[in-house]
Amino acid sequence: MRKNLEKVVNLFLPDVDGYSDWVTVQEVINYGLNWSNNGNVRRGTVFGVNEYKWEFYREGKNKIIKMKLNGYNEKLVLNQKIRKDIVESLMKKSYSNFSPDCIIPLIKEDKEIDHRWGRKDHHKYQYLNDISKQSIDDFQLLSHSHNQFKREQCIKCKKTNLRFSPPNEQQFKIGCQKWEDEIGCSGCPLAEPELYR
Repeated sequence: MRKNLEKVVNLFLPDVDGYSDWVTVQEVINYGLNWSNNGNVRRGTVFGVNEYKWEFYREGKNKIIKMKLNGYNEKLVLNQKIRKDIVESLMKKSYSNFSPDCIIPLIKEDKEIDHRWGRKDHHKYQYLNDISKQSIDDFQLLSHSHNQFKREQCIKCKKTNLRFSPPNEQQFKIGCQKWEDEIGCSGCPLAEPELYR
């Protein structure tokens, strides 16, 4: 994890959905994050941390008094750095990995590349931040609606530590319904649907 991102996470303590309480500028300074009299906010982010959406409370027109994290930056989540050759290879596919036998192929506008491992912030998946360590097996092609559904289930899993159940009353192929740190997302039917066909 980048140094500034780590400091932001430790100071702001975001919840599983990326929201935090207000933190004053003085608390930011005391914690060791750089803060000057101007030029702190660039393109809506501070400290170079764009993984979250930022909200600022201002005094008068410009002076920022406090700030908070206002959820994950969905643009970044949807467009996280994925190696170009992986993107090109997956975009050549015609079907969502959730429904490879569908008779209707996906149109280009409906194709989305999904990070299989929903807990991308977990230490087990930190390597994904380094594009040279990424593998095509870390990603899958989904439709927009499939990707939205998976994202919602991943948020539920983070809140409850209960993984999405396999289809047709199957047993988990790896791990069980309860999230296990050493297993991570492996065996989740949304991360590896091919295990349940």
